Order: sequence, then C-alpha cells, then structure tokens
Amino acid sequence: MFSHPLAEDVLRDLGDKVVGALVDATSATRADLADYRDAFPGWVADSSDRGLSNWIHDRLWAHLRRRLTDVDSVELVDQGVTREITVGLRYRARVKRHTVRDRIRSYATKSALAFWAQSDALEGLEEVRLGFGYRWDPEERVIGSTIVSLRDGLDKDAIWAVEVDAGASGVAGTEFTWTPVDPSLPQIDLYEALAPNEEDEAT
Repeated sequence: MFSHPLAEDVLRDLGDKVVGALVDATSATRADLADYRDAFPGWVADSSDRGLSNWIHDRLWAHLRRRLTDVDSVELVDQGVTREITVGLRYRARVKRHTVRDRIRSYATKSALAFWAQSDALEGLEEVRLGFGYRWDPEERVIGSTIVSLRDGLDKDAIWAVEVDAGASGVAGTEFTWTPVDPSLPQIDLYEALAPNEEDEAT
C-alpha cells in the first residue's frame, strides 16, 4: 500500500535548487506572457484555451530546461507530448497547470493513467509522481502561484498541494503555504465542469 509522503518531506528531498528552479521558471514564464500580451494583445485574445496553454507550457519547459540541465540528480525527458522531470531515484514530475482547486486535466491515455496512479512498491522503494506547475485563472488568463502537488489518480483531487513563493529560490528552509484539501468534502470547480477536455498531455 502506497504511503503518501508529507509535503515538507518532498520539498526537502527535492532541494532548494529544484524548487527554486520551478519558482524562477514560473516567474519567467509569467513575464513572457506579459510581454506576449503587450506585444500582440489581439493574438492573445484570439488564442484558444488549449493554444494558449500549450504556448505557456513550452515557455515554462524552456525555462525549466535551462535552470535544471546542470543540477545533479535531475534528468529531463522530452519525448513528444510527454515531458517529465526526474529527481533522484524517487521523484518524477510532469508540468501541469492547476485550477484554483488544484485539479489538473489530461487525456486519459495509458501513459497519463499510469503516471498519476501512485505505485505500490515496497515502502522506501516507491516512485512518487508529482505535479509541477502553476495555478491558472481562466477568466483573467493569468499565471498564479507556483505549485507542487501530489495526487493518486488522474481524476482525483490533490492529496496535498503546496504553494511555493519566490523566497524559495536559493534559500535554505523553503517557505511554503498549504492549500487545504479535505477528502471528506466534495469540491466543485465550475470551470472544470464546463470547460471541454481538450488539453493534450503536455499541458
């Protein structure tokens, strides 16, 4: 039976270089989107939800690649629509945008279903699959907080989600705030319910 690791343990294991790179990459991507909007406001306004999401994902991945390429124990996998970050032997992450309820979306491919279902290996040997990304405001179309999340299943609510602030970059004792997830109460995200499930696995 998979024992879900605590958020503080995961952040400690990932280390300041990895968490800081995610924060910095999200900040740089946020700036890219602002520049894109300033230079081509009509293009951004005309972009589909899926198209803009993919553009943001490409920019975020580019920034992460530059910041993580030389970090020890980190490996980047870029194969078509599947992009993953492995940290050591235990952690594997996919870059995803999160709703305000910390839900993610993806086609229910075999790869996605296998990735988001946590493994049942022996304790201490299991691989932990994480979501790296950001919160997305669909009405304002802006990039919010940097997020690290854990879930067990593609269509499941997050077991936990951590909002990481800019102070995390390069600073010992990463500062973070909790996003409460109460498994006993249903969470309804109207945007999630109404929006078409059109994102590919990369977003």
